[in-house]
Amino acid sequence: MRSPLAAIALVATALVTGPGAGGHARADQCALCHRGIDDAHPKKTLACTTCHRGDATATDATKAHAGMYPNPSDLRVVDQTCGKCHQAITAKVKSSIMAHRSGTQSGTLFPNGLQPTREDVRFAMAPVPTTPGLPLPKGHPLPTGAVPRLEPLPTFKESSDVFMDLLRKECTSCHLWTPAKAVKGNFRATGCAACHMPYAEDGRSRSKDVAMNPRKAGRPLRHQLTKQVPVTQCATCHNGGSRAAMNFRGMMEAPAEGRQTFLWDQDLLHGHAYSEQTPDVHFARGMACIDCHTEREVHGDGQVYRKRHYEVELRCETCHGTPDTLATGVTAQGRKLRNLFLPSGPNPESVVTLLSKLTGKLHTIPQLSALSRQPAGHSTTHLAKTECFTCHTAWAPTCYGCHIKMDYTAYRNPVDVAFDHLGQAYAKQGWFRLTPGVRFADPEPVLGVNWRGKVVPFVPRAQPLFTYVNQAGKTEYEFKKLGFAHNPIVPHTVVKATRTCESCHANPRALGLGMFTSKEHPKLEEFRQPADYRWDRIVDEDGHPLQATTVDGARPLSREEMDRIRNAPYKLPGATANAGDARR
Repeated sequence: MRSPLAAIALVATALVTGPGAGGHARADQCALCHRGIDDAHPKKTLACTTCHRGDATATDATKAHAGMYPNPSDLRVVDQTCGKCHQAITAKVKSSIMAHRSGTQSGTLFPNGLQPTREDVRFAMAPVPTTPGLPLPKGHPLPTGAVPRLEPLPTFKESSDVFMDLLRKECTSCHLWTPAKAVKGNFRATGCAACHMPYAEDGRSRSKDVAMNPRKAGRPLRHQLTKQVPVTQCATCHNGGSRAAMNFRGMMEAPAEGRQTFLWDQDLLHGHAYSEQTPDVHFARGMACIDCHTEREVHGDGQVYRKRHYEVELRCETCHGTPDTLATGVTAQGRKLRNLFLPSGPNPESVVTLLSKLTGKLHTIPQLSALSRQPAGHSTTHLAKTECFTCHTAWAPTCYGCHIKMDYTAYRNPVDVAFDHLGQAYAKQGWFRLTPGVRFADPEPVLGVNWRGKVVPFVPRAQPLFTYVNQAGKTEYEFKKLGFAHNPIVPHTVVKATRTCESCHANPRALGLGMFTSKEHPKLEEFRQPADYRWDRIVDEDGHPLQATTVDGARPLSREEMDRIRNAPYKLPGATANAGDARR
């Protein structure tokens, strides 16, 4: 049996040498121009027009491409293409947080006084209303954290609100409805192909398709769909915010130096310079994002959730077990991981293995219950109140302070820097200039309580100060401080060693009481706060929050919790041996 590529090559050869028997033009003539093209759907070879449409019998490029879908997986047309065979998946994807990014809107609107509660989510980064893709049985209540509908994020003309405009122009390039900014490392498609058709970081094709210009950026690596999604493809979106795909590989934004300050003149990854940090142990062992994260987490379950943590089902103990029990491979949603394997019979060696979805390599997963001696941090009391990664995080991405200048000077013609990603159009007013604050990899991040009631690292959600220039070009206010926020984070920088007991139990900064002022970071003087203002102070000594959190249930430590941490017995003299065990 001939391979799909061989079959295409034969068609192309026949087209070049002349018509087939009987003098009629051969069908499926796309390969006449696209000689050497990759088989886009290798699991089951399809004709080009099955997905792309167009006219496969035409020999003229204009006629052949008439009515064609350049990207058949775009969410605007996916029901007519991918959805013909994968209807349940495409319906779920359009409802997933990967498509609507509800948490980004609410995380911006709530601390700035434009949303009454953390979870009163109303808007989506989608051009159409977002509704559940898989309707629930009649009378069945919505799952926890789900909403029945989200409306498209309004335009500035509709809302007259600068924060709505800020979201549309600065935040909407990282979701499945819109293309990413054409910057090194950001190249991707929309819809299903955003993940399943990887791009090189430089956006140049490595396909043998003779019609593809290898020097032109903005083309997929190959014209081929795959389930083997590399970390670099996840990073096309997950390089900002919590920066998970960058942290995982040991990369943290570094202050721009020299010519790097002229970003438009550089070829910087995601528009940033990066410093080298400790990578996550899972990455160091050759694992990728898809080895842990599940199809349900990425595609969603068909419901529309307020925040992303409602869609995350993986826990550390899913694979590593507890000090008392082996891993079961069962997630927080009660589903069994398909790539985690345990022996069906007795397992005296505590063997648990994971099959990499990216490389096919088998990984032996260390089990807590197999340790010859449990460190102090593995006590039942400690684990009940603390997530595993709280101690095993090597560092967390931290950025204090930033300045956003909002310029609404009215212009006669559209302005290049005022691009609405959701509307895919330039505007005549409303552009934003960001001056970043102090960025660093924090080895001993601030602590708080997450939505599960467990102590975790907290990082600044955003600490912007705003300058507003009105339609007439007049500055109405400068460096106005609105909603500062710290939020819980899963840093994705897990290592075998732990932070020391003293770094939490004898460290006021870890408790959220703050330390960093302009004295420690002179760059913060640019943002015109009092000289003694502590940017990392999220709570006072009595447990009263001083900065917002945008996740329902998340909060700084209470006074009682701070006292318990300070007075914990294993930080006192006589507990040195236990602390040493924890560090090994």
